[in-house]
Parts: sequence; C-alpha cells; structure tokens
Amino acid sequence: MKLSYAQLAQHLNKPLAPIYLVHGDEPLLIEETMDAIYKAAEAAGFTERVSITTEADWDKHLYTDTHSISLFAQKKIIYLNLNHIKLNVGSGKILEAYAHKPVPDTLVIMHSAKLDSKVEKSNWYKAVEKQGVVMTIWPISPDQMPAWIMQRAKKVNLTISKQDAEWLASQMEGHLLAASQEIEKLSLLQPNGALNNQTIQTAVTDNARFDIFSLIDSALLGKTHRVLRILQNLNDEDTEPTLVLWALTRELRTLAEIQKKLAEGSSLNTLFTTFRIWEKRQPHVKAVLQRHKQSDFWDLLLHAAKVDRMIKGAEIGNIWDELQVLVIRISTKTFMPAKST
Repeated sequence: MKLSYAQLAQHLNKPLAPIYLVHGDEPLLIEETMDAIYKAAEAAGFTERVSITTEADWDKHLYTDTHSISLFAQKKIIYLNLNHIKLNVGSGKILEAYAHKPVPDTLVIMHSAKLDSKVEKSNWYKAVEKQGVVMTIWPISPDQMPAWIMQRAKKVNLTISKQDAEWLASQMEGHLLAASQEIEKLSLLQPNGALNNQTIQTAVTDNARFDIFSLIDSALLGKTHRVLRILQNLNDEDTEPTLVLWALTRELRTLAEIQKKLAEGSSLNTLFTTFRIWEKRQPHVKAVLQRHKQSDFWDLLLHAAKVDRMIKGAEIGNIWDELQVLVIRISTKTFMPAKST
C-alpha cells in the first residue's frame, strides 16, 4: 500500500507490514519516518538490527541475513540502503522475489533518495507496494510551511499564530531542519503557552540555514536575489569558498557536457539518465540550458578558474565578490562574458 507521511502514525498502531520502502528528498522527514518505523518495530519485538549498505554481494547478504536463525533474538530488522545499490534488472528481480515471499519474523526496511517514475513502474516496486508499504516523502511546499510550523510547535506544547508562523516560514526559506531547530529553541525559552511576535522575532534572526546545494539549484532556476542571499549566508557562516567553487565548477562541467551532447543529437531525457539527474532537479537543468549556450558554460568555467587562482593566492582579488559575480552570471538570462585579466 501507499502511505503518506501524515498517515504513518495511525498505520504504526496496527501490525507492521513485512517490508517498507521509504524514499524522497526531504532529509528531516525521511529521518523521522525511519525512526518512527524503527520504534514501532522495537515495540513489536524486533530487537536485532542488520544493515546492508554496500554494493558488494548485497543480494547474498540479504538472503543470508533474512534466513539465518539468531541465537539472541527471534525477530530481526534488515535495513537496505538503496542509495548504494544499482537498481537494475537483476537487483529488481531479487527485491521482487523477496516481496512476494517475505521471511517470517523479519522486517525489511529500504531507504532511498527520490525514485523516478521509471522505477515506480518496475515490477519490484509494484510488488513492494502490493505486499508491503511504500512511502514517498515529498518536501513541504512554501504554502504548506506555516501549517507545518504550527503543528510542530503544538508537539512541544507551544501555540503560534498563523501570521507568526508565516513570518517564521519566510525566515527559514523552506528548510525544515532549520525551522525545527528554531522551534526547539523557542520551546526552551518559553516551555509552555502561546508565542507572541516579539518573542519569536527576538529569538529568531534572519539566519536561514542555506547550503551549497540550495545555492546551485537557485542559480540554475535563475533566482538571482535568492542566490545572492544564500551566498551571503554561506560567507557569514565562514563556509570555505573552496567548497562553493567546487560545487559550482562540477555543475558547470556537467551542463557544458549536456549542451555538447544535445548539439550532437542526444535527447535530453537520455542525458538526464546518463548524468543521473533526478526527476526533481530536471526542471532546474532545463531552465539553465534554455538561458545558456555551450560556449557560455565554458566561459563560466574560465571564470571559475579565475576564482580558483584567487583562492590559491595566484591572483589578487576578493574571493567572495568574485563568487558573487559568477553566480549572478549563471542565474542571469542575459549572458555577459567575463572580463579578461
């Protein structure tokens, strides 16, 4: 069966399914989902836990671990990390066969990043969905964020108005972990009762936890204002500019190669598979490909090389200012070549 995040608590009050698949792109909700399943399993007597997290001979480990008899526990949890396993025809048949004939007193919990629509049409995925539980964890959309904040506050005995929840959501920029941490901080400042606007604004500064990947995605989508805000936060948090440049350079190289392959006649959908661009990020890549030609990306890489020389002390200049110019050029529709030095 399919379950949503909101349906999980009620489901866990019933006997557990023999197999669970949890996949998605929201780390906080994924972690909480997995923790909830583990706690319910432990309460049901599943006291032994085995993890299969590597590619090598994972199928043999799955068979051995599910069929071995433990001297210390009658019920066993097998955790399978699909992020480290190639989901091809062979692995699909193994998972499909197990889903149709699960081992008694064994609970298999599988976790993965968001699986694309092709995988969701596969036989093994359908078998898991029919015999067990599949949960796709979707990110919280901006319009859902205030309600999520209000529910989160309620769990720690705090009351927050819709207006204040909307303000807090605007500060967090969609980062659930950051919002969760701020609510925990507010619960320490005011353990019980209603939060007022002054309390919240005093406790919560404009310190949204942006990360490098948010910077990349925003730049690809052409959200220049947001890109600059994220970059400033990274600078304020003493993020190593080397890490920022590494992420930007890696993305630009991929984009240059994609434009090259497109010019040679490859289809974009084929290239998405080749370069492992997940369904959620495909609109980002499409957007930047519409703005920039292959020659633009090579010019941006030359600009990145200039920043690299600054970091290494081989060229004079303000590193963060130059990174700012670089991300503006990536996110801006009207492309201006870099100035020669």
